[in-house]
Amino acid sequence: MKVVFLVSSENKNKAETALKKDDEISRGSITMREAKSLGFEENGIFFILDAPENLIKKAEELLKGIGKKYKKASSVIEKVDEQENTAIEGFGSILGG
Repeated sequence: MKVVFLVSSENKNKAETALKKDDEISRGSITMREAKSLGFEENGIFFILDAPENLIKKAEELLKGIGKKYKKASSVIEKVDEQENTAIEGFGSILGG
């Protein structure tokens, strides 16, 4: 399950530390992207967490007061997937000649 949290730039390090210090959550996938770099108007960093639902709940608790669940999560996930696919295609063409 993927969920997106929006964290202000000032709280980026706090959020990153909170998530990465937790043994269970840190085993999942944590992706960070600047909101503006994905074409969103929000200021801050998107934390995309791919983990089981029980760990999503735990992450919500850890990020309380630091960040909030982003309502348009599917749009963010779509943009990140798009960027990663473009990067993979570019890398493939370099290797492929």
